[in-house]
Amino acid sequence: MGWYNIPVDHISVWDNEILKTGRRQFKFIMTSHVHHWDSMMIFEENTKSLFTSNLFIQPGDNKPVITEDLSQSMINLYRGAGIFASEKPVRNTTKRLKDLSPNMVYPMHGSCIDKSLFSKHTEDIMKNDFAYFGILLGQKLENIS
Repeated sequence: MGWYNIPVDHISVWDNEILKTGRRQFKFIMTSHVHHWDSMMIFEENTKSLFTSNLFIQPGDNKPVITEDLSQSMINLYRGAGIFASEKPVRNTTKRLKDLSPNMVYPMHGSCIDKSLFSKHTEDIMKNDFAYFGILLGQKLENIS
């Protein structure tokens, strides 16, 4: 056993670290407070594939890869579900992701987004309000003390 009872063969990764597996090269992106305080994303550098956890999710029964702009549905889902406490960390992360220019985005929920629609989705995150505002899953929450 290692420190804090963590097995010595445990692997930890930090922001911008790269894990090479032979054919693949995974870059880890720390995205604090994008959905959860400890969230992270992965970018596979050879194929330019971006795995975004809960960012860029869309509601509905869609095709595996979307061919139409669902960015406004995504923003409406964020507002209705109340999953983001603030726009700031989400926008900071979105700026970083834009610089990666991914070929394909693989969100945890919803359809994949190819590079032709990625800029529209990032643009809508940058210009729309979507953070929690007293409504969670469509219901107004009263101030709890």
